Amino acid sequence: MSENAWLLREQWDAVRAWLRTERVLDRAADPSGLGSWSVADVVVHLGYGLRMLAEVVPADGDEPIALARYVAGYAPAGRQIAADTEAAAGSLRGRELEGIDEMADEAWRALDAGLPAVVRGRRGPLRADDFVLTRLLELVVHGDDLHRSLGSAHPSPLLPAAVDAVSAALAEGYRESTGRLPAADGLALVRIATGRVATEDPAFPLLS
Repeated sequence: MSENAWLLREQWDAVRAWLRTERVLDRAADPSGLGSWSVADVVVHLGYGLRMLAEVVPADGDEPIALARYVAGYAPAGRQIAADTEAAAGSLRGRELEGIDEMADEAWRALDAGLPAVVRGRRGPLRADDFVLTRLLELVVHGDDLHRSLGSAHPSPLLPAAVDAVSAALAEGYRESTGRLPAADGLALVRIATGRVATEDPAFPLLS
C-alpha cells in the first residue's frame, strides 16, 4: 500500500470516529459556512468524495496531468459538485453515517483490488497515487471545514501527517505556477490555498 493510501485510510478512520464522538450530526441542519451546504451536506460529501475511488477507470494511453492542474478543475465544476453532493445528502437524510460507511467500503474494495497506474477521474487522467492524494485533500479540507463550523472547543479530526502531505502538494502546485514557494505552510496554507482564508497573493486560491 502506498503512503498516500495508508494516510487516506488513517485520516478516514480519524474523521469517522470524530463524527461520532463529537456528535457532529446533532447539528446536521446547521450551516457549514460553505455556501448553502449544511453540516450534513459536508459529512455526506466526505463519503461521496471517497467513493470516487470506486468510479475511476483506466486512462488507456492518456498522459497523466499534474495534480495542480487536476485540482484546479474543481472550481469550474463547483455547481455540478454541489448538485451531486446535495442529491446524495438528500438520499441519505437521517442515515448519513451509515451511508458514508457504505461509500467508504466501496472505496476500500477498489483500493484493495488495485487501481490502474493511470486513472481517469472527473477532471482528467491522473496517476493513481495522485488521485488517492486528491481524496486525502478532500478529507483534510472538509474535515477542517467541519471542525471550524463546530468551534475550537472541539478537538480537530486532522492527522498531522495528512495535513503535511496535503500542504506539500499544494505548495508544489503553487511553486509550479509562480516559480517560488508560498510563505505559509501546514494547515494555514491549506486554508489559504482553498479560499478559506483571504490573502493578497494573486496566485491564491489554487482551488475552492
